[in-house]
Amino acid sequence: MRDRQQHPRHGLRSLSAAARDLRDGPEGVVDRLHEIVFQTDAAGNWTYLNRAWTNLLGFSVEETLGRNFLEFVHPDEREATIAMFVGVISGGAPYCHHETRYLTVDGQFRWMELRAHLEYGIDGQVVGNTGTLFDITARREAEQLLADQTHVLELIAMGAPVPESMTALATLVASRTGGTVTVAMVDEEQGLDGRPDARGLPGVEAAEPHAAANGPLRLIAVAGPNGPLTESYSPAAGRAVAVEASDAAADTPHRLSVPIPSTGRIGVVGELTIRHDEPLTLDDRGMALVHRSTNLASIAIGRRLDEDHARRQSLRDPLTGLANRLLIEDRLEVALAAGRRAGDCVALLLVDLNRFKEVNDSFGHEAGDAALRHAAERIGSRLRASDTAGRLGGDEFAVILPAVRGGEYAERVARKLVEAVREPLVIGGASLRLEASIGIALFPGHGDDAATLFRRADVAMYRAKRMGTGHVLYDASRDEDEYLLLDLAAELRAAIESEQLSLVYQPKLDLRSGRVAGVEALVRWNHEIRGPLSPEHFVPLAERTGSIRALSQLVLRMALTESRRWWEAGFGIGVAVNLSAHDLHDPELPALIEQAMRLAGTDPSGLDLEITESAVMDDPEATIAMIEQLATLGVGCAIDDFGTGYSSLAYLKRLPARSLKIDRSFIRDMADDQRDVSIVRSAIDLGHTMGMQVVGEGVEDDVVRDMLDALGCDQAQGFGLARPMPVDALLTWLQEHADGVPAPA
Repeated sequence: MRDRQQHPRHGLRSLSAAARDLRDGPEGVVDRLHEIVFQTDAAGNWTYLNRAWTNLLGFSVEETLGRNFLEFVHPDEREATIAMFVGVISGGAPYCHHETRYLTVDGQFRWMELRAHLEYGIDGQVVGNTGTLFDITARREAEQLLADQTHVLELIAMGAPVPESMTALATLVASRTGGTVTVAMVDEEQGLDGRPDARGLPGVEAAEPHAAANGPLRLIAVAGPNGPLTESYSPAAGRAVAVEASDAAADTPHRLSVPIPSTGRIGVVGELTIRHDEPLTLDDRGMALVHRSTNLASIAIGRRLDEDHARRQSLRDPLTGLANRLLIEDRLEVALAAGRRAGDCVALLLVDLNRFKEVNDSFGHEAGDAALRHAAERIGSRLRASDTAGRLGGDEFAVILPAVRGGEYAERVARKLVEAVREPLVIGGASLRLEASIGIALFPGHGDDAATLFRRADVAMYRAKRMGTGHVLYDASRDEDEYLLLDLAAELRAAIESEQLSLVYQPKLDLRSGRVAGVEALVRWNHEIRGPLSPEHFVPLAERTGSIRALSQLVLRMALTESRRWWEAGFGIGVAVNLSAHDLHDPELPALIEQAMRLAGTDPSGLDLEITESAVMDDPEATIAMIEQLATLGVGCAIDDFGTGYSSLAYLKRLPARSLKIDRSFIRDMADDQRDVSIVRSAIDLGHTMGMQVVGEGVEDDVVRDMLDALGCDQAQGFGLARPMPVDALLTWLQEHADGVPAPA
C-alpha cells in the first residue's frame, strides 16, 4: 500500500466534518436522502449506512454493519467489482464508478449505480472508502425492456418465423409479469372450433370483453419467467399443459387474455394470455407492456396471415375458392405417393358441366359465374375431409379421392356429385338445373402417373357426356378405337394447355411483282409417340371435343408474337390465321383478338383471319356480323377454300373481306383440265368484281403459276413457290428472297 506522500489523494480522510454534521445533526439530513450513503473499512466491511439502505434493499442497518459489501453484490458481478477497486487502489483510476446489482431482503436484486472514493489515514494508507449507491433499477429495466422489444421488432423486420419472434415476445412479457405467457394466432385454414376463452385475470380492470378472433386459435409460443417452454396445447380445455410442470403453471386459475388486434383487416388475429398462480394486478407500466406487446404481435401475425393468404390465393381458383390446377396436380401426386406406399387405390374424377355455354349465352357471364360457384359448393359438400375438389378452368372440375376401396366407391361418389350439381339454382328469377358428366380413372388400374390418369379420366368424361349416363368409369377394353380417338383428344387438350404445339409459315407471293405478300400460319403437333401430326388429323378432333377455342387462341397468340420477329427485322408483311366456324360464334372473339394484339404489340393491319366458305354459310348472318365487328378493329378477313362450299353471292358481297382464296382442288390440275381453268377464271373475276384480292392455293410448278398470272390472279401460294417453314427458317428465307420469287423447289 502506498504511503501518504506517494498517493496523489493523501489529503482525503474518513468522513469530512461537514458530512458528520449532516449525519449526526438533529435533523438527520443524510438519513432523509433517497440514495444510500455508505462507508467501509479497508477490508470492505460496512462501517456506516444511512436509512436509504433499509428503504431500498430491506436489510436493517444494524444487521448489515460489519458485514462485507461483496456479500450483497450479485455473484455474477463480484469479480468485476473487485477488479475495479484494485484499479483504484493501484492508482489507475481516481475513483470507483460502475453499475451492479445488489441483493434485497426478499432474495431479488436491484440495479445500483456506485460512486466511491478511497479514504486514507494520516499515514497515507487506505483505511476504507466512502460513497453513494443510487437505485437505477427502473432505468435499467426500461433499457432492457427497450432492448428486448427492439430485438423482437428486429426479428419481425428480418422476417424470422412467427413462432421464433413470438417466443421472444412471450419471454419478454413472462419475465416481467412472473406468469406463464402464451401467444396464439388465428388458424384460417381450420374450422371455427377450438378457440380458447377470454376470461380476464381477477383484479385486472383492463380485461374488458373483446371481439372474437377471426377463426380458431393455434398456439405458436409459450414462455415462463425463466424462458421459453415446450408445451402441448388443448384447444378444448383452452389452456397450455406444460411438459415440465415445475416450470410452467399447468393449473393456473388466474389468467388475463388480451386480444391481438388486426393491423390491416377487421377483427382480431390472435390472443396473448398471461397465467399466474396468484391473483395479479398489473400496474400502468405492466398494462403498457401488454399493450405494446400485442401491437408487436399484431405486426408479426398480420404479416404471416397476409403471406399465408397470398400463398393460398396462388393455389386457389379465385372464382370458386376451390383448389386450382396447380394445387390439384400437387395433391394428386401426394395421393399417388401415399397409395404406392400403402397399396391403396386412388380415384381421379373429372367433372364437366353440360351445355354450360347456353347459361352464359342466355343469362350472361355473371349468371355463368354464379352457376360455377353453385357447382363448386355442391361438389365440395359431398366429399370427405381427406378429398380434394378443384376447378381446372372453364366449366371443368376435378376431384381426388385418396385411399378408396375401388371403382364401386368412386362411382357411388360420382352419382352423388351428379345429383348435387342438379340441385336447383335460381338465376334471374328462373330455376335452373345443371347437368354434369363425370369421367373416372383409378390408380393403379388405369395408370401409374398423374398425366395418364388425367387422360383416362378425360376420355371417360367425354364418353359420359356423349352417352348421357352422368358418369363413366374408364374401361380400355370397350370401344378400343373410340377410346384411342378420345385418348388423342385428351392428349391434344394437354398439348394445348402446355403450349406443346408449334407453327410453320407458308409465304404468299404477289404474281406481278414477285415480292412476298404475306404468310399463312399453319399449326403442327409433334406427338411424342405418333410423331408429327398435320392439322387434318387433330383440328376436326378439337372441334368435336370442344378444344377448338383454346387451340385457336393459342395459334393466334403464337402467330402474333412470332410475327414481331420479322417486323423487327424490317419485313412489313402480315400473317394470316385460320378460324373455325366455332370461333365465329364466340362472342368474346373480338376482345380476345384485341387483347392478343395488344400483348404482342402488333398492328391490326398486319393480321388476316381466314374463314372457310362453308364456315360462312353455316350461319351467314352471324358470320357477317362478327366479321364486321372484327373489321372495326382493323383486322382483315379472307375467304378460304373458295369453291368447295355452297355460298350465296348475296352473302359473299356483304362480307367485308380483303381477299378470296381459290381452293387447291381447282388449281392443282389447271394445266391438264380446261374445266378447272374456266372455274378459276370465273372465281378470279368474281373476286375482283367484289373488290377482293384473289389468291390461288396449291401452286406446285411454274406452269400453273404462269397460268394464274395470265388469268389476272393477284397472289399465289403452294409448295412450288415455298414450303411451310418454322419462324427461324422463314427469317432466313425472307432475307434471301425479299426482292423476288424464289426458284421452284
